[in-house]
Amino acid sequence: MDDGSAVSLQTSTSDVEVLTAKEAWSEYHLADGTVLRIKPIMISVSRAPEAQTTDGDPVYSMRSTLVTDVRPTRS
Repeated sequence: MDDGSAVSLQTSTSDVEVLTAKEAWSEYHLADGTVLRIKPIMISVSRAPEAQTTDGDPVYSMRSTLVTDVRPTRS
């Protein structure tokens, strides 16, 4: 069920340009010898100018995707 809150959040945010990025791989070595690798890729970052956390920190909205790589055991 969509209550429309995501739409209202989108209209009250402003895009923030990413100046630099370091998108490193995370590696998971499994007991069978397989290595799983994932890497997040940021698509966009927005800030809600009037919103803040209870600690006073700014609130950001981020869109990202994950790139995956599976390296099976070689026999």
